[in-house]
Amino acid sequence: MKVTNRLTHIATKVNFETAKTEDQLKAAFEAKGIAGFPAMLDIKERTEEHVQFISLDDLLAFAKASGVAAVTYDVTYFPHADQGEVERQLTQLGRDLEISAEVIKDVCATEIQEYLDLDAKRDVAVPVHSIVECYVNGTAFAWYGLNDYPRLKGVVLQKLARGGQKAKHDFIMRASRAQVDLMDEDDIPTDVVLR
Repeated sequence: MKVTNRLTHIATKVNFETAKTEDQLKAAFEAKGIAGFPAMLDIKERTEEHVQFISLDDLLAFAKASGVAAVTYDVTYFPHADQGEVERQLTQLGRDLEISAEVIKDVCATEIQEYLDLDAKRDVAVPVHSIVECYVNGTAFAWYGLNDYPRLKGVVLQKLARGGQKAKHDFIMRASRAQVDLMDEDDIPTDVVLR
């Protein structure tokens, strides 16, 4: 029996099973007597919308007991990151944080290079994540398999959260410019000095 005293939702870490290859998934489906069909599934879009099973075996046993004859699945592989991928991710992150991607590159140059070096050692033949889902009476049920892989956004956000002079300077300058933009030149007090 599960007992909780939390009356509000608190994000908790969930340990997912490792991602499986298509052949591994097919073997698991066959063992349960369920057909599996490849589909274009996106883990990000579906995470909040599904009843999630932590174990693939439990999901398939539930599907079988519920009379489901088939499930859909998707397996995702990532190629090694290159400078183009770094640029794409930093541009997006810069937009999200409303800070220049160039500042992020300056502040996090060491972490970005460490990310590229670490990602270059990753085996691209190992899937990054795999998803299996089924529907029972209009409710979606899913299993997610995840393998650890370097995440640029994570290391960059950690570095920015710890701070850096370039990031600090950029935020101060943006705030100063915004303050000036809000005032008419006639309204600026003579004793205010912007540095």
